[in-house]
Amino acid sequence: MSQNRPQIITRKQAKKQINTFGISLVIYIVLNILLWYGTPLLEAYFPQILLGFDHELVMLVFTAVMMLFMVNVPFRLTSSALHLNIREYLNDPHLSLARQLSLCSLGAALYIAVTGLSSYLHLILHIGTPFYSFYGDFSTRYSILMNILCFIVIAVIKPWCDEYIFRGIIQRQLGHYGRYFGVFASSFLYAIAQTSFNEAIPAFFLGWYLAILTLRYHSIKPARRVHIFVSVIYWIVSVLPDRLVLIPTILIVALYIFAAFSLIQRIISLKVITHFEWDGRLWKIMLTSWSVILCMILFVSSVVLSFIL
Repeated sequence: MSQNRPQIITRKQAKKQINTFGISLVIYIVLNILLWYGTPLLEAYFPQILLGFDHELVMLVFTAVMMLFMVNVPFRLTSSALHLNIREYLNDPHLSLARQLSLCSLGAALYIAVTGLSSYLHLILHIGTPFYSFYGDFSTRYSILMNILCFIVIAVIKPWCDEYIFRGIIQRQLGHYGRYFGVFASSFLYAIAQTSFNEAIPAFFLGWYLAILTLRYHSIKPARRVHIFVSVIYWIVSVLPDRLVLIPTILIVALYIFAAFSLIQRIISLKVITHFEWDGRLWKIMLTSWSVILCMILFVSSVVLSFIL
């Protein structure tokens, strides 16, 4: 019998499968919240626990450790329990350089545009957004080291791990119930895995774009490259001082021009984006699974903390 032959499963079985990866996702969200909101509180009230280290250094180091732990322990066990062969999603589609640059520029342009719009929420609602105080400070050896470490964590380790988790495992599992359901549902879960509402909006759209690429090429490698590229661009824009504002401005304009050129020249086929699949039954199954409900509660709690802290 073919392994690709459709299988009929019950609602209970579907929820069990969702909760299998949902448990790991709950751990991921809890650790993220503890790192972003718990570490500063430890420094304020129990500084001895940090052994004299700056709380931002502790957050960066433990973020890297946490991401690598999540990939190699909980989600590796999840993929085994769900019988997902992740190696199939690690193949390289060998895209041309022009296509890879086009995919990256479109992803960066989308993310910057949505981030700009969501920033209005930060101004209007006074929503706190996780931010490192040393961004752009290269005045001391310590601050230089922190910026370099931040680059490695935010622009390399996190994108690499997130693509394995959200596109390699979560999207693939949800895609078994419906290809385009997997795209939008995994994007939703990626959004609520963020630590603030201000981050969740860009994360949803970036997650949607990366899920489209994963579906299109049946591999997480193109999405991983785009994610790393977007993170590098975002890091550059974040760390450059105000006196060099012309550099990120030119960079962003160039990205939009190249993205527009890619669309006009049809270097990228967006046919897959025109497809949309909405199955209320699938969303009901996912949104009533206990692990997803817990993830949503944790996200709301994180949003509340972003207002308070």
